[in-house]
Amino acid sequence: MRERSVPETAALPWSPALDTGIADVDREHRQLLRIFNRVAATRDAAPLRAALRALARYARHHFATEARLMRQWPVDSGHREAHQRAHRRFANFIDRALALVDHEPLAVGDELTGFLAQWLQHHIMGMDARMARAILALQRGQQATLESIGDTLDSVLDGLGERTFALLEANRRLRDEIARRRRAQESLRASESRYRELFMQAPDALLELDAQQRIALVNDAGVRLLGAGSAAELRAQPIDRFVAESAAPLPRQALLRRVDGGAAAVEVLATAADARGARRLLLRDVGAHSRLQRAATEAARIEQERLARELHDGAGQRLVAIGLFATALHRNLRSDGRDSDSALAAELATHAAQTLDEIRRLAHGLAPLPLGGGLHAALDTLCAGLHCAFSGTHAADAIDKGVALQLYRIAQEALRNALRHGGASHVGLRLDADADTVTLCVRDDGCGIGTGANEGLGMSTMRHRASSIGASLDVDTPAGGGTEVRCRWPRPH
Repeated sequence: MRERSVPETAALPWSPALDTGIADVDREHRQLLRIFNRVAATRDAAPLRAALRALARYARHHFATEARLMRQWPVDSGHREAHQRAHRRFANFIDRALALVDHEPLAVGDELTGFLAQWLQHHIMGMDARMARAILALQRGQQATLESIGDTLDSVLDGLGERTFALLEANRRLRDEIARRRRAQESLRASESRYRELFMQAPDALLELDAQQRIALVNDAGVRLLGAGSAAELRAQPIDRFVAESAAPLPRQALLRRVDGGAAAVEVLATAADARGARRLLLRDVGAHSRLQRAATEAARIEQERLARELHDGAGQRLVAIGLFATALHRNLRSDGRDSDSALAAELATHAAQTLDEIRRLAHGLAPLPLGGGLHAALDTLCAGLHCAFSGTHAADAIDKGVALQLYRIAQEALRNALRHGGASHVGLRLDADADTVTLCVRDDGCGIGTGANEGLGMSTMRHRASSIGASLDVDTPAGGGTEVRCRWPRPH
């Protein structure tokens, strides 16, 4: 426990002026003052709390002694009630002091102990002394006379106590509010730091625009996309210098004019203007995104072709050898008259042939174009297997294998959707190609697409495949009924 020198007014040593003349009361007063002086000499929160609790316990014991004496001797009821009210006020002061110890230990030790010393001295020399004189008179068989208890000093001390506690509690609330705001500011600074780090390191171009739609902040990806040397070069530049404003709904496609004179196709997303008119803008390089998608698609195609070759040339060829061995074994066993063993060998040959067919179908499903001789032949084979009409041109056979595979997969999904869900009696596929565009069209005479119908996984997959090669995909209900799925792929020039 840390002891400190305290103001003289805080300590309350015993003096003859505090004697009441009742031995039990004076003995308890001395002990009460010893505990109080321990409180007055303490400033650390934990020992101060312990000292205040000890003071509260002993005060309750002492107040019970005085209450017992006032019941034992017929002390004036008005004095007794006022005396007990004073005891309750003191207990309330201690409780309020305990509530402040953790927040204001120095203030409790300085301001409150000074006030409590005055209160105790006044109470002992006032109410307790009057009570003692009345009890001593009764003990001598004399008439007990109590002076007026409504003196002004009681009210002054009570008011002083309330103002002291009100000030300390207001200070505590103020310190709590200051601490709360400091924590909030630190949290805000940390959040702003994290936001800025995420903002600056985001892979897409992010820009903050002021109320005049000028660039206030731009991240590293934005500097690169706009072709600038630094963020400072772009600051305060109007955004319409780079991307023209448009009433088209967001996200939208736009042409970006770069600082270095180049251009890039971008997708534009923007927040609504805030109360100051400021906005945040995201610019995504569509070309880079498309290149990434095409690279991923091409990697998947190459891996599928590798698996198809391994199935066709590896496991497939081994199954061919097993089938030939089983057939030869069947003939040899039959010529030796071992008919039951010969039947098992024939069954083995049949299973080998069936497994070989399954492997060939899997290999063809993984890589239909290399095994089928181009997009036209692959679509023709697909339609023949599904009993659908096909018409088309061989002009699309020269396109990139990755693009051709995605168009084949889109046609495959569209045909299956029409046959499974459309209730169509006729389904047709047409492949057209010219110098600018390759167009794939699947049309059926089924029930069509209901208004507001949600797209399933198959439709979402077709759109993803079309997007991965830079193609457009439209699904309509023609005037004659049914459904038409049209995919247009623009040839690069």
